[in-house]
Order: sequence, then structure tokens, then C-alpha cells
Amino acid sequence: MTNIGLGIAHRALLAGEDLSAATIQWGRRPQPPPRLALTHRDLRLMALLHGANYLSTSQLAALGWRPSRERAAQMRLKRLHDTGYVDRFRPAHAYGRAEWNYRLTSLGWSALREREIVPAEHRYTPASLTSISYAEHDLQLASIVLHIARDAAADGEEALIGQMPFHWQGPRNGHIEIDGDGELERSPPAQLPPDARLYPAGSRTGYLEPDATLIAGSGQGRFAVLIEYDRTERPHKQIDRLRRYDRWLLDGWRQGPFAAHAIAPAVIFLTAREGPLRRLIETADETFSAWYAGEHLPPREGTHPPARERVLFCSRERVLARDWMMRRTPSLPPALREHPAVCRPRFIEYDLPSLWQPLVSRRRPAESAPKTLVRSADLPRQVFGWVVVWLFVHEAATHPKTLLPARSLNLALHLARGRGSPPLRFASTRGPPSSTNTSQMFMARPDAEW
Repeated sequence: MTNIGLGIAHRALLAGEDLSAATIQWGRRPQPPPRLALTHRDLRLMALLHGANYLSTSQLAALGWRPSRERAAQMRLKRLHDTGYVDRFRPAHAYGRAEWNYRLTSLGWSALREREIVPAEHRYTPASLTSISYAEHDLQLASIVLHIARDAAADGEEALIGQMPFHWQGPRNGHIEIDGDGELERSPPAQLPPDARLYPAGSRTGYLEPDATLIAGSGQGRFAVLIEYDRTERPHKQIDRLRRYDRWLLDGWRQGPFAAHAIAPAVIFLTAREGPLRRLIETADETFSAWYAGEHLPPREGTHPPARERVLFCSRERVLARDWMMRRTPSLPPALREHPAVCRPRFIEYDLPSLWQPLVSRRRPAESAPKTLVRSADLPRQVFGWVVVWLFVHEAATHPKTLLPARSLNLALHLARGRGSPPLRFASTRGPPSSTNTSQMFMARPDAEW
């Protein structure tokens, strides 16, 4: 915005506005805009952009094109921008060094709505961006999701969007209301014992907007993994969110679409660095308090696992290094432990790529699990009346240092270039299985057009 030509009084009213936007270089569109016929691939990429808020050129190129077609991807994205379906931006004063980042426009959303790809009753306002640093969170979160998806890809030389092992929802289309109508048909794991009484304790109701919701499987084998990415390094700012997850995992997930799943959703809290992770776990240990039990049972004999079993903690550094050893809070709240002030996290190997591999035999020999570990790479199984997608490995006090072997991928190079804000560093990965998107649109392979 420019104040040139305005009177002093008007300029005085606008003083201090849009200063942070001066750090952003927005792409310019030709006038009049060219015509463009949207392809199936265009719509699928725009739908992902709608949920994720922001995606970089390299991320969109990896999703829609083969690595060898990078130039074609750049040209197609530019045409989507020039015709007004997407906005693009990058840091100012970084011309020639920073790649473009994209967000969906109102015109792009209207195109999705007309084709019934997004719900017609919803409204859309492009994600506000007053400082380019606001996009860091979503771009880094997207790099984690694509890291897992590339690990699942059967062919590293094909476009990712046709090989994703899960349906990816962002904060916009992954919104969860905790209080449902309770009239849905529930799977056996979503049904509480007849005499169970709920004790919400310090948990609270309220909506949830996971940064990423990954839904995999089909039919009775459907399950979900929710990811919350915390870059604040201030665990106390997560207390309200932790309380809502505590209540949702107690009973809220049984009141909505997740009630039909084969298992309660897993929630992963990721920190940007390893440093703040310990304090976040301690904060969660002090926060998680919801439990349920049979009538007349004392608290110690109740079931405290809802959040303490289903919420895991890890760092982005470890995920990108392909280290899937995650932590959980102690199984009992502090008041019921022998030493209330001592918080000893429990360790579990929650290998997301292996979770989505349909057959253990598909794994490459170099990527096989150590013989001392027990893995389940199949669909969730019923064990002693509970459905589980992992098996306990151990509860160790020290963290194993062995990392899984990496392999080189062209995608890793594209995303590591990261020229946006901030530079994206993308570790190479290995892979899981089939996509289970509810709409067939995300299951087909991208068309061959440019």
C-alpha cells in the first residue's frame, strides 16, 4: 500500500500500517490475466494448498511432478498465479535466491467449491500474511508431512500426490469439534465399558485445529495421526491445547467421525528443536488429568491412559533424521506416583513410515527392524480387547542413539534448497503404503499434462 497522493490527515491515520508487509515481495500478474483451463492435477494441488495454508514451489513440484520436471512445475505454478488462482510471495531483497511460496486465493477456492471439492457451505478468506515469518510454521510442518509421504512412496521418481499413504488435512479442513451429537455408529474400540464413569478433572472442552491430520486405512481399519507443531519453545502456551486434547481423548473422539476408526487417534506434539522437548513433556504430565473407571473404583484403579497413552512427543530434528523414538508422559498422574515431583518419560518407537507399510515383507533388508525390537507394520490389530497400531518396545531412561539408514532422494535436494523463508532443510527418507483419501480425487496419479 502507498500513501502517495493522500492528504496529511489521511496519511496520519494510516501511519504504522503494513510496515511488516514491506519485507514481502508479492508476485505481479500480467494485465489482462491469461486464460487457463484447470486440470485435475491443478485442482488437487489447490485443494492441498487450501488445507495447508502455504506450500513452497519445491513442495508443490514434489507433489505434482516428477523430479525431472521441475522446470515444467515452475511454469505451471506461474500460470496458476498469473490467472489469479494462487498468490505467490517470497522475501524482499532476495531476488534470484529465494523460491516462491504459494497460498490459495478466493478465486482458487471458488473453483474448488464449484467442483464440490470443498464444502459449499464453508467460506474462505486467504491466510493473512503481515510478515513472511508467519509462513515458517506452515512451510516447516509441510516439510515434515512430505518427508513421511516420500518415505511411503513406492517410486521415488514419481509425483508424490499419487502415492500418498494418507489423506492430508490441514488446520482449515481438519477442524474438530469436541462436543458431538453422540448419535454416530461407533467401532468396538470407541465404546466404553457399560459401567464406566468419566472423570474430566482439569480437562476442558473446546474445538481443536491440528496442524496436520493424516488419515489412513479404509473401512474398519481406518485410523488417524494428528500432528501439532510447536515453534514457540514456551510449553506454558500449550497448556490450554493440552487440556482440550485431554478431554477429547477421554471421550470427545467417540462423538464424531473418528468414532468409526479402528483405534483412538494418536496425537504427536513436535517441537522445532530438541531442547524444549523435556519441559513440554513435564508440562503435559502436570496437565493431563482426565480418566475413567468402573463405578465405585478408586482413582488408582481407574484408566488414566486416554491422553497419557495416545499423546506422543518428539522433535522436528529427530523426525527429519528418521529417528522415530518418541516419548510419552508417565502412565500415572503425579498425585498417584510414589515420587510426584519426578517425571520420567516413557519411550516408544512409533515409526510412522512403517505404520503405513501394508506388508512387513515389502521392507528392504537394510531398513528392517533390529532383531531385538518387535514391530507391527500391518493394519491395526485387536489385542486383549484393545486395538493397537504399535507394540511396546521398552521404557528406557536413556535414548538410543542409533538412527535408521537414510537414502538419497532428489526431493530432499529440492526441499533442502528451501530458498523461501526460512530455508527448508529436508532429510531423505524411506517409505509407507496406499492412500485412503475419502475422495477419489487424491488417490489417482497426476495427469501427464505440464
